[in-house]
Amino acid sequence: MELSNYIRQIRPALAASGATGASFAYWDGVELHSVVAGLRNSVTADPVTPDTVMHIGSITKLFNTVLLLQLVDERRLSLNDQVVKHVPELRLRDARALERITCAMLLNHTSGIDGDMLADHGPDRERIEDAIVRCAELGQVHSPGEAASYCNIGTVIAGYLVQKLRATSWYNLIKSRIYQPLGMQFALADLTDLPRFRHSIGDLTDPATGRLVQTTRAFLPLSFAPAGATPMMTAADLVTFGRALADGGLAPNGARILSTALSASMMEPTAELLMPAMKVGLGWMLLPGGVLTHGGSVAGGAARLCVHPASGHVVALLINCDRKHAVAAVLDPIMESWTGNKLRPPVALSPTAAVDHDLYAGVYESGLMRAEVSRKKGDLTFRLIWKVRVLDNSPGLEDSPTVPLRPLDNHTFEARAPLPGFPNSLIRFVHPGPDRRMRFLATDGRLLPRAT
Repeated sequence: MELSNYIRQIRPALAASGATGASFAYWDGVELHSVVAGLRNSVTADPVTPDTVMHIGSITKLFNTVLLLQLVDERRLSLNDQVVKHVPELRLRDARALERITCAMLLNHTSGIDGDMLADHGPDRERIEDAIVRCAELGQVHSPGEAASYCNIGTVIAGYLVQKLRATSWYNLIKSRIYQPLGMQFALADLTDLPRFRHSIGDLTDPATGRLVQTTRAFLPLSFAPAGATPMMTAADLVTFGRALADGGLAPNGARILSTALSASMMEPTAELLMPAMKVGLGWMLLPGGVLTHGGSVAGGAARLCVHPASGHVVALLINCDRKHAVAAVLDPIMESWTGNKLRPPVALSPTAAVDHDLYAGVYESGLMRAEVSRKKGDLTFRLIWKVRVLDNSPGLEDSPTVPLRPLDNHTFEARAPLPGFPNSLIRFVHPGPDRRMRFLATDGRLLPRAT
């Protein structure tokens, strides 16, 4: 399908998905195509307009990576530096692990710090530096550099490091060192700027009815701003940022935000997440065919930025509800057109007749989740408990059913029933210990270490 025809189908596709509202932008190498649809506020029925800003969530990690790499460009730090060299006040429960964590590990999810999400302490106790103080209570999911496990607190530490070395608020740095040089007129990170913009508010799926209802928590904990709690913008401005990274740090308006060499280093694989398997650069997630991407989920919103440097094409989609499938439905065909291949080829796994349950049974736990894998009548069962509730519809203990697991090959299992708040049906057990029992459960890009 030609691009123009595809773009005409975006509004109907979003409407069919039930998305509340959307901001879409596509740079085809010559021209910018923009589409908005739906409502920015489902209660007031106010429509999305081209200047409506929406959450970008964890796509903020790319902005945060640029801020840190700008310091590398200026030779004020090295990616191989120990973090404590620049943030000596940082504390973790494991002091030896802390000494081994480098600046690069903060950007590629290999620090191992168990800080995926922390409880919200309220606006007056949610400064970025407050999250740094709370790190003293955090343990390790794995040893530094041993593996990769998606880690929000790592990028928060990176953001704090940048604001400390610059002696300026992280919020001001995002604006002065990225937004303003790129000419991003409809972008904010500091919530005191919110009245200056037409902004959306998110909707969440009510577990009882399946209907979308407006969230009462418009933002995730504010101390996690460098991980994606606060930044909002239009899809068009997000594409402007993506174009700068695709073009070696050079913005469409001629401004340079990063050297060509460091922009290229962001695109090189440095680690690999599991379930789903995905290579990680510095900030970027790397897909087959040279596609760079990062997604974001927030309090009633989902977003994705995708870049194909070989063709110079960039696309972004922001929606203000939690129906993430709408993002994939719109963007996956575009990315597949870039490479001519399926973006997510089917996982080639076969049923396994017999497994040694002792290798897998036990409790796997991080600060965010607890997974219970048990034996029952010759089968394994699985129960996932979310320990931190940050959204109105976050599943609690009472919403955590036990479901049977179907064994597949490669130490992978499929949950045979839906799990509340659980995005994937597949889980994988990895890294056996000397007793052959699996040390970690892998799911959603995260590792849960064995507790029992």
